[in-house]
Amino acid sequence: MEKHASSTSLPTDLKGTDYEANVVPADVDHDANHGMLRDANDATATIRGLKGRHLQLIGIGAAIGTGLFLGSARALIYGGPLGSTLAYTIYCAVIWGICLGTCEMASFLPIRGGFITWAGMYLDDAASTAIGWNYFYASTMYCCADIIAVGGLMDYWLPHVNVVVWITMSLVIISLLNVYHVKFFGESEFYLASLKVILIIMIIFMTFIVMLGGNPKHDRIGFRYWKDPGLVAEYYTTGNLGRFLGFWRVFKIAAFSIGGPEIVAMSAAEAEHPRKTIPRTTKGVVFRLAVFFVLGSICMGILVPYNDPELIKAVNTGVGSDAAAFVVGMKRLGIKVMPHVFNAIVMTSALSCANGLAFIATRVLHALASQGKAPRIFAKTTKHGIPLYAYGVVFLVMCLSYLQASNNAATVFGWFINLSSAGELMNFCALAVLILRFRAGLKKQGYNVKEFLPWSTSWTVPYTWVSLFWLTIITLTQGWTVFVKGGWNVQEFFTSYFGLMFVTVVFIFWKLKNKTKFVKLEDMDFQSRVAEFDKLEQYYVDHPIRSTTWWGRALDKIF
Repeated sequence: MEKHASSTSLPTDLKGTDYEANVVPADVDHDANHGMLRDANDATATIRGLKGRHLQLIGIGAAIGTGLFLGSARALIYGGPLGSTLAYTIYCAVIWGICLGTCEMASFLPIRGGFITWAGMYLDDAASTAIGWNYFYASTMYCCADIIAVGGLMDYWLPHVNVVVWITMSLVIISLLNVYHVKFFGESEFYLASLKVILIIMIIFMTFIVMLGGNPKHDRIGFRYWKDPGLVAEYYTTGNLGRFLGFWRVFKIAAFSIGGPEIVAMSAAEAEHPRKTIPRTTKGVVFRLAVFFVLGSICMGILVPYNDPELIKAVNTGVGSDAAAFVVGMKRLGIKVMPHVFNAIVMTSALSCANGLAFIATRVLHALASQGKAPRIFAKTTKHGIPLYAYGVVFLVMCLSYLQASNNAATVFGWFINLSSAGELMNFCALAVLILRFRAGLKKQGYNVKEFLPWSTSWTVPYTWVSLFWLTIITLTQGWTVFVKGGWNVQEFFTSYFGLMFVTVVFIFWKLKNKTKFVKLEDMDFQSRVAEFDKLEQYYVDHPIRSTTWWGRALDKIF
């Protein structure tokens, strides 16, 4: 339980802004109250109830799901141990450039709608609309992929139970965690995401032990599979070209697997003390994701060869834990218990990921509705600040997961991987352009970035240019297989490039309909909301929120 060090009433100068104290329950098990900030006169307002540790684990939890535990098996098959590890490393480095700029903007304006709102302020209202709807669709596609994974994972234990049961169970649990109060969502996601972090650490340590011979077969495998069958797999053709294409194919899986900074940005409007928590949280999320994905990829290459027949068959036919390289590796070494433990935690992981992305998708639709870019009814919130109508739409989209009941699970999972990857790549490209425009506007108007922004770095602009270059190339080439002779596939083309087509169509439609104009650098507004957030920052400085339990204080220090 946390509480303000002093009275929860706001100072007079902050009452004129969008915030005033809204006393809500901190924990169902306690009678004490917790002061959270919300505009009491705005029926569309959300509540600042997420702590820094909540934001970190929401970012990590929404990114680490089926992409790492199941999707990465495909990466190993396509790229081999070195190819997959190198691709994940490069992609994490690319995303770090986006992270820097996102962190600057989120700490400067921790506003409702995050980068959707920023796009309208610093780019074009049509761009804001296109980016927002694209992010909504990408987030919901991620949710569907994770819910499908839950069904496949449960099939590992109960193969005779219809998958519809597990999909329904997942939808009910996600709904219960999303429709009451952001505080409870934050706590539930914190502990669910913590489980998957523990699992990754277990896998890393266990891999180190078994590679040195600590397994039932006493087989000192070391880096055996990096030598035979080799470092890089061949894809589509043979030789160096085949190895390069295998390496490049992994980027599509990486785009599905790795996110983080944009998730934190979208949660900034519900964060406590945002100018303190956002920089620390964003940097921490991306660093942890890089460590987990890179080390996880290395571990996969140690435990199982990329041409293992059992792994290839499992990936092509299902999405259960049999399709995870870690499980296949443990079975090869005769470790019988770990596959069941792994299955249980990965199922929790997939559910956590779907839960976090449902939260994000709901906030995206809520922001779009608040700005008149979606029906206004989706902007309404409950007394606890939950956009219930917006969540209803997200719930309906998540019901697409029932497609698994009438199609091959691996096929449907592949559709959602491609759709979400295409949308996520467009999100990052848009964020890169937005960051560069934001910085160009500050420079044009003569602002000293280090003095004006709450947090900044000197290498944000050059790094963002590098990130934009890589992201553009990956976006344009992710569906390259359909353009080679004999490779045309309508489903592959559509799912690979839907994000690009969708953003283009929405942008043109909104621009023609509303005759929007690009915001000129000299016309960018860097002042109208600054005073409000300066006062908000001062409020948190004067009214610090401290945990009253020893474990709460310990968690706050760790995260």
